[in-house]
Amino acid sequence: MENIVIDKVTDWGGNFKLHIQSKEIKDNSYVYTVCSLYEENEIGFELQIPTDIKTFGEGVIFKSLGNISDNFIKALFSIYGLYPQNNLKFVDSISFNYTGLNDLVYKSDGQKRLSHINYVKVFLEGNGEDEYAELYVNIDENNETIEFEEKEYEYRPYVAMLLSVE
Repeated sequence: MENIVIDKVTDWGGNFKLHIQSKEIKDNSYVYTVCSLYEENEIGFELQIPTDIKTFGEGVIFKSLGNISDNFIKALFSIYGLYPQNNLKFVDSISFNYTGLNDLVYKSDGQKRLSHINYVKVFLEGNGEDEYAELYVNIDENNETIEFEEKEYEYRPYVAMLLSVE
């Protein structure tokens, strides 16, 4: 298993790539099993993305793979510089709305988007008024990686909170 790739230079140092272990198509979705190593612990989760990405849609699903997903949440808190609560667990399954960004030629930082990467902005929304975050999920099947790219540094606690349960 390969190590997580953390980009400590770009933006606020919270962008990272995980490795795609497998991919299948199920119920009009691509289902990715995403796993990597972080500090010698296996981390990962299942990610479902609709096969027909629209400009706006729903159905980006994060699902737990058990202990390795719980390890992912602990790693996420660490990468984001947050203090994890005891007994944090990855949510069993959660679905978010999204917008497809593949039609946009340039990223917000002026870099040209690569044609072989599927760019998706995920809108993470909880039940509370302030429980909101945005996260770019970039799927690079050529290199078998999925990147978590931060939209805003301030979203870190909400990304971590909305993907976890106590």
